[in-house]
Amino acid sequence: MAPQPTWSRYNPDNPPVDLVVPGGVPAQVLSRRKKTVGLDLGTSRVAVVISESDEPGAPVSILGVGESPSDGLRKGVVVNLDKTIASILAATVAAERMAGQRIESVVVSLGGTHTWSQNSTGVVAVAHPDHEIGEDDVQRVVEASRAISIASDRQVIHVIPRAYTVDGQDGVRDAVGMTGRRLEVETNIVTGAQTAIQNVIKCVHGAGFDVEDVVCAGLAAGEGTLTQQEIELGVCLVEIGAGTTNVVVYNEGTARHLAVLPVGGNHVTSDIAIGLRTTLDEAESLKLNYGHALPEVIDHAEKVEVRQVGGDRIQALPRRFLAEIIGPRMVEIFQMAREEVRKSGFDQLLPAGVVVAGGGSRLMGTMDSAQAVFNTSARLGQPLGLTGLADKAHGPSFAVAGGLVKWGARAHAGYSNTRQPATFGNTYQKTVRWLRDFF
Repeated sequence: MAPQPTWSRYNPDNPPVDLVVPGGVPAQVLSRRKKTVGLDLGTSRVAVVISESDEPGAPVSILGVGESPSDGLRKGVVVNLDKTIASILAATVAAERMAGQRIESVVVSLGGTHTWSQNSTGVVAVAHPDHEIGEDDVQRVVEASRAISIASDRQVIHVIPRAYTVDGQDGVRDAVGMTGRRLEVETNIVTGAQTAIQNVIKCVHGAGFDVEDVVCAGLAAGEGTLTQQEIELGVCLVEIGAGTTNVVVYNEGTARHLAVLPVGGNHVTSDIAIGLRTTLDEAESLKLNYGHALPEVIDHAEKVEVRQVGGDRIQALPRRFLAEIIGPRMVEIFQMAREEVRKSGFDQLLPAGVVVAGGGSRLMGTMDSAQAVFNTSARLGQPLGLTGLADKAHGPSFAVAGGLVKWGARAHAGYSNTRQPATFGNTYQKTVRWLRDFF
């Protein structure tokens, strides 16, 4: 009997992949887990989440979480580079310590009222001789829809395919493999101010990290908190941040409308500080500990102690008075959000109701206020589909950060889905190259 060949593990001429085991089966090569880092640049804080994932659709495992107060952004836009970079570094160091891993690149969020969406269409002729629609045809028609008239100081961030039309047959979800001569697409294009985008990228590079992708905060929050069933049925996501509120309308599996409102949780805090003549720090503490969006549910006898500005004088005031300050502002935010839904034309087409996320949604009575304004069901939006140290990234405040890592994991897995938003593409890469060459 001929001897079986022996293989040395450390012999470069005999690599381990050729390992032969008598009577056994070749060992399978283990898949490498992909690491994704989400960086949520918020008005009041910067959050970093480090995660890893195996395959598309599988839960994302959280490895580390870091947070840091933010003082370099106003209404979601960078206004101080040095302070923003310092906040990014503080948050990333905390996340790296928890995960025991170094960060090289991040998927970063983009906020601010400069971002909005508009509808567009694209038309191409099918290129293949047998008229079978391929991935390249779909990419060409989506790219054709980008040819819209936008100001020179604005930039396309996302191109979201809504539905395809093949030779007049509309409502096609996935056109790949179908036969036709003419391919059309309806898209929702999200644009933003070039300078705001470049400043975000500049801050990330200044902290020493590469940018994998830039994602609108509203779309990231939707990725993190919404179920596929809600997106299919129709749902409105209201993500209340400190300086702004993101409103995204979903229907039939895609985002149909995106807008950013110039109001947020800081406006509630400011109202309390002015109304009760106290400091912003004291007002924030009162809001989180005793605040309520519905004054009518607060007992008249309940009191809260308020420290006045410019001294140690403490005054006991009715808690209902605090709720009467908070309530109208929360109603205003939801009324503005509902107006955006009306603009989109989906006001009566949201069977899944409203999902409220973001740090501003932690206020007591917020769900009841949203339910009253929208006249439909409302639930609290918390990150879904996370494992590992998911309790560290739990709560509505991590809606955007959780969505960013899920977004990045889907991109890492090479998940090909023409219904999903196409991100920066060539324009984004040109911006990155320009910034790297400049600095």
